[in-house]
Amino acid sequence: MNKKYIIITTIAMLCAIALIATDIILKYRYLEKKSHEISEGFNTASQNGPIKMGMKSKTDIFKVDDVTFDIYYGMYEEGDETPKSSYKRGDEYPFFVMYMSEYNLTNYESNIIDDYKNAGTNYFIKEISGEEAFSGEYAYILDDGFLASDVEYKHHETITIMKELFDKKKSTIIIEIDALVPLENGGYRVSSNSVLKLNYEFISEDTVKIEYRYAQ
Repeated sequence: MNKKYIIITTIAMLCAIALIATDIILKYRYLEKKSHEISEGFNTASQNGPIKMGMKSKTDIFKVDDVTFDIYYGMYEEGDETPKSSYKRGDEYPFFVMYMSEYNLTNYESNIIDDYKNAGTNYFIKEISGEEAFSGEYAYILDDGFLASDVEYKHHETITIMKELFDKKKSTIIIEIDALVPLENGGYRVSSNSVLKLNYEFISEDTVKIEYRYAQ
């Protein structure tokens, strides 16, 4: 066999092997990166109430002072002519409040809140008026499936979990939206709510791993 031919064939084979190896490495890196992505809350399998919530993140590994990701949420299904009826309060609009806190069963011992901006261990994040909540911006679209409906959200925003909540080696943090209705004698009643539960664990001194949990 011609020596030149052997050299060319060998080089071609080595190049082919190198291309295959590169492709395998790139696919592995892609799959490894995808395995750390979070995309949860986009079906109704674990969401029975009228408020729906979801989250997306390109990673589940964060520096503890920058746990930042996108949350998606909506108050009613698009096309519902009387969306406030889901909250069973007649003609009165509820309004909505977003909280962030460490998960604690005592948070759910009562559905009455005296001061919604200072509600126990909950950190008040924002308030959404009834008029705004029932506008088109906060609607969602349901696409019926075999076991559960897929949810398409009209609204999403970026949120950062405050560093102060990461005060244990591992625990659970919640982001919660409550529908509040004023009571005649003062205070507010929670007529419905939705919760994102996030387990965290420190994997180094300043780095945490986040895991989404269905809020049962």
